[in-house]
Amino acid sequence: MELKEPELKTILQKFDNMIMEVPDEKRSIPQFKQFISTFLRTKTKEVTLPVADVMAIMKKKKPFVFAAIRNQYSHNVMFNVVTHIDVDYYEAYKRLNDLKQKLCIIKKY
Repeated sequence: MELKEPELKTILQKFDNMIMEVPDEKRSIPQFKQFISTFLRTKTKEVTLPVADVMAIMKKKKPFVFAAIRNQYSHNVMFNVVTHIDVDYYEAYKRLNDLKQKLCIIKKY
């Protein structure tokens, strides 16, 4: 079953590229912060936005950036909520890859 969610497909492809290419260091914090803000505004019609899964993967793959966003933006309700979601990485990885297959996204990591 192929899903027609072009906005979600685009943002998940961007996430894959960032996970692969953007280093886990201080100068990457603004880029990931902007990504999270944009991702949370993504509109979907057929599926629920995979917020917990994306954040679990970011927490595992970019631990420095994740912790920095969690600490620096704890006063912001949106960032506070999404950085305190506790989901098993392997479950999140499986669910997100299942969704990406339905969106016809080629697995990168």
